[in-house]
Parts: sequence; structure tokens; C-alpha cells
Amino acid sequence: MKMHMRKHPRRYLFRLTFVLAALAFTNIASAHMLNMTHIEVQTQEIEPTKITLRIDLGQSLMSADEYWTLANAPSAEQAMLMRNVKEQLDAGLRFEVDGTTASPTLQSWDFPAVSLAAIENPLTPQMATLTYHLSAIPRDSIGVSLADDFAVPWPCLVRLDIAGRELPVSRLLTSYDRNSGSVALHGATTGEDVDIGALMVSASQDWLPSLSWVVIGFQHIIPRGLDHIAFVLGLFFLSTGLRPLLLQVTGFTIAHSLTLGLAMYGFVSVPAAIVEPLIAASIVYVALDNLYASHLAPFRMLVVCAFGLLHGLGFAAVLQEIHMPQESFAQALLLFNVGVELGQIAVIAGAFALVGAFRSRSWYSSGIAHPATMGIAGVGAYWLLKRTIF
Repeated sequence: MKMHMRKHPRRYLFRLTFVLAALAFTNIASAHMLNMTHIEVQTQEIEPTKITLRIDLGQSLMSADEYWTLANAPSAEQAMLMRNVKEQLDAGLRFEVDGTTASPTLQSWDFPAVSLAAIENPLTPQMATLTYHLSAIPRDSIGVSLADDFAVPWPCLVRLDIAGRELPVSRLLTSYDRNSGSVALHGATTGEDVDIGALMVSASQDWLPSLSWVVIGFQHIIPRGLDHIAFVLGLFFLSTGLRPLLLQVTGFTIAHSLTLGLAMYGFVSVPAAIVEPLIAASIVYVALDNLYASHLAPFRMLVVCAFGLLHGLGFAAVLQEIHMPQESFAQALLLFNVGVELGQIAVIAGAFALVGAFRSRSWYSSGIAHPATMGIAGVGAYWLLKRTIF
């Protein structure tokens, strides 16, 4: 195994880069799909046309703090707080009825927000819902467009439910193509009514929410979980053997998965003021132990598992700020944990890519492992002081 890595380190580095790039692309792509803007138009034969807009205001027309304030304000105050947003929406949303521009009237709104952290993360979008009515009843055609200077979370999926038609018509608007075109209200569905991009995006809505929890779990290791990265690197630098590393990571994974599940289901609750300093202390301990231990002792395994229990509580504290969906709680929790494990694997793979080719060299411990370990201990000590004193 070592000989193979020594002969082809670039091949391993390329594979690692490809995997991390794929995860980064998945992160970006899923974020855009999850908080994409939705416009649903329902035409009626004798009633006003109903327009429903779902938009991630905290990621577009407002800051996350402004949206959090708006969502928690009494109904009487919301109309005043959303005045600027309403002006932007009135200027940016454009509707054409039978070839003539029509202005919708805002009827109602709903601003859900489970936490500020959820608003700030596009992977957990807090979608505002605004309902409009068009007094002009379309007879022949209807179209939707967005102003050139109107910025929304792209893409924007437009769905037109037309009275008398069995199937809706969908259009996918982007920053480059902001007009749905004029959609005829009568006649059979034709090829022009089928937008392949809109169909693909609509289909993705079934599985992207699940994928998002994997990405959120990965995010809580890379790039946001610096303390967890430091701990995993502390495990990596114990020895040059692969078996001790696998045993430690496996024990750590089982332990933090256990407390993560127990905490999220409400069986265990420990204040962050206790958990966070202990996590920092675990980093210091593992790093210092590396300087004196040359192999994986049974006591070390017990300590690593105990620290894994602490790190699981740390994961739970962060995850509780986002709020998981009650209807698929167990699935989301499992997928989040999968993302965490992928993040840990990425950290270890990155360490192997950087120094794996030198692990069999006589100077590896004194020249790489020990200096890195002392650096990890120093960082852990800084976090420990910061979390207990400052």
C-alpha cells in the first residue's frame, strides 16, 4: 500500500481533488436548486388570476438579519417592514395578459423562519410566500417576465396552471433569459409548451432536499468544523500505520453518531458552554499524547471514543440551530451523519495526499508528525482558553 502511494502520489492527489471538487459543485448546485424562486400562476375562468411567489428573501432582497426581524414582527408591523421589498417586487415582477401589461395586487404573505442560522444558509432556505391577484382575467394568453435589474435566487421556476388545460405549463427563467414568453390559454399542449430545463429542475425537487443534508453534514467538517478537523488530524498523526488510524476513526465515528442521535431525539442535553471547551481539551490531549505514544494503546482508544461522544454533542448543538424536518427527521439525521463522515474522510484523504508519501521515511515523525502535532496542540489550547476565559 505504501509503495503504491509512493510511486503514484500525483494520482492520489488528482483523485482527492476530483472528489472535493465534485462535493463543492454539489454544494453550490444543490444550494441554488433548494432556494430557487417559484412563481405559480393559476388562471380562472371568472375569478381573478391567483399568483403565488415563493422566494428566499433572506438570500436576495433582504439581509438575513432583516428577514429574521421581519419574520418575528407582529403582523401589523410586517407591512411597514416589507415596504422596500414590496417596491422591489412590484417593479421586478411583470405580467402580460392578452398582450397588455397587468399589475398584480398583493393579498397576503407568510414569512417562515426557524432560526437566523437557517436563513443564512442557502441549503436550509426559509422561503417567504406572497400571494397576489390579477384583476384582469386573461382570455387568450398570459406571460411572466422579470426586470433586467431584478435579482432573485436563480433559477426561477414558473408554473402556469391554466383553466381548461389538463397539464400545467412550466418555464425556467434565468438571469440570461427572464421572459416566459406568451403562453396561449387555449388549444392542446404542443412542443413549445414543454421546457426541458423546467422539467429537469422540477424532477430534482424530489431528491435535492435529501442530498442537501449530506452537504450540510460535509459543511460542518469542511470548511466550518475547524475543531473537528484538528481532532481528526490529531488521530492521523499518531503513527504511520493505517490500522491504528482506522481503529481510531471507527471508534470516534460510532461514538459521535451515538450522541448525535441521542441529543437530536432529546434523550441527552448538555450546554454548549460545557461541550465546546471539552472539545478543545480533547484536541490538546490527543495532540500531546501523540508526542509520547508510538502505538495505539487500549486506553487511547477509550479516550478517543469518549471524545467522540463529546463531538457528537457539538454536532447536535449546531444542527439544532437549523431545525430538521419533522416529517423526515430520521432520514435527514442519517444523511447529515453521512455528510459528516464524508467530511472526515476528505480530511484524512487530504492529509494522505500531502504527507502520505513520506510516512515510511525515517524523518517523518521528527520532521512532519511532531511539528504538526505541536501546532494542533497549540491551536487546541488557544480554543480552550478562548472558550473558558474569554
